[in-house]
Amino acid sequence: MDTGPLTKRERASVGIAWALALLAAILIGVLAGRDRQLAWVSIAMLMLVLVSALLQLIVAKPAGFIHRMSLSLAGAAVILALASLVFVLTGASGFVTAR
Repeated sequence: MDTGPLTKRERASVGIAWALALLAAILIGVLAGRDRQLAWVSIAMLMLVLVSALLQLIVAKPAGFIHRMSLSLAGAAVILALASLVFVLTGASGFVTAR
């Protein structure tokens, strides 16, 4: 089902999710220890799923819901995947170790 181009409000809801993903990646890089960065990336993605759903509820337009959620989460996943790559290349560990 073609819902047509996104309205300004719908584009804003997708953009907010992407901006929050970028903010989360930056905060994880700055605040989390190397041994915890990748764990925080997965937590950030979980939070972005919830925030994206909330944003789409605020838009309150049933037509195109799946399309907008897909755009929001695909963009967030790409941003966090790139951040994860940077974290791994700069020494982040994939395993959480006891201190």
